[in-house]
Amino acid sequence: MDPDLRALALAMHQAGKPLGFMCIAPAMLPKIFAFPLRMTIGTDLDTADVVEEMGAEHVPCPVDDIVVDEDNKVVTTPAYMLAEDIAQAATGIEKLVARVLALSA
Repeated sequence: MDPDLRALALAMHQAGKPLGFMCIAPAMLPKIFAFPLRMTIGTDLDTADVVEEMGAEHVPCPVDDIVVDEDNKVVTTPAYMLAEDIAQAATGIEKLVARVLALSA
């Protein structure tokens, strides 16, 4: 875990700012935060088991959707964990960006 990335994510969270993570990046969440978060890396059961062993609550999610941890203002989407092309990833990514912006308001 990059200490600067961890420090930035913690500072953003402590300031009440929403955070968005996509593709494999949500797998870092249990290493960043010392409390359980709802998140997704898609539908890969082996990867889901690993993040759950680290303390996250994994929610299976299709490529075109998002998982929102409302309490912690964290939004995740599988993106290229499932997408076969950019068009498939784009829908989930666009939803993630829209939700992060909505949580910023």
